[in-house]
Amino acid sequence: MLKIYLLLFSCAIGSFLKAQEVHSALQLRNSHLWRGIEVSAGLIYTGDLHLDYKNFYAGFWAGGNVDGSYKEFNNYIGYKNKHLTLELWDIYNFSPGATYNNREFFNYSAKQTGRFWDLRSYYTISDTFPLVLSWNTVVFGRDRNNENTENKYSSFVSGEYPVYKKNDLEVRGRVGYGFALNSSGEKNNFFAKESGFNEISLIVSKSFTIQGYKIPIGIWGMWNPVNNNAFLQFSVQAYSF
Repeated sequence: MLKIYLLLFSCAIGSFLKAQEVHSALQLRNSHLWRGIEVSAGLIYTGDLHLDYKNFYAGFWAGGNVDGSYKEFNNYIGYKNKHLTLELWDIYNFSPGATYNNREFFNYSAKQTGRFWDLRSYYTISDTFPLVLSWNTVVFGRDRNNENTENKYSSFVSGEYPVYKKNDLEVRGRVGYGFALNSSGEKNNFFAKESGFNEISLIVSKSFTIQGYKIPIGIWGMWNPVNNNAFLQFSVQAYSF
């Protein structure tokens, strides 16, 4: 697995060297939500840096909170055209309180690693009907059965649609379903204690302009019927380019 990762990383570096555009953004949030899960709460920062070359891009994503109890660093590569986006994320959460291996960044042994690879796909139906369909599967890493003998290939499929848009205000709705392609006789998957609709979201975004400086803010309400909980996230984008 390490050889595969190094090959992918080398391809990403090749894209870096030929990069036409550089993009970055920094957000501040009161929590980090993801596929029905509250990954962390408190004052959260998330930052992104990626380089584009034609339809391809590669970059880094990092997140953390002010007390240091949540720390995450991810690498990703992607391809995008008018309607289709494909991405592979190498995700490593090394929060101090983690119950998995969070001290060996380059450990790519399937039975030992604390990271996971998330293969993502998004397809927008059309410009006139901008429904975004998504299929995402954990293809490697800490998504194992109880005996640690097989990958469960936990998957998350979703549909997202802009229900309202006017000027700088947009409201999007999303519904997601989590399950495992290889359940190994177990109910739980990477995202929830059992298969089901583990995310129902309403996401509101609006940009304010102060002295010529554009400040996007967001409000995200997320409900998880499977785990019987709900979360509310507030965010503000400090900068982007």
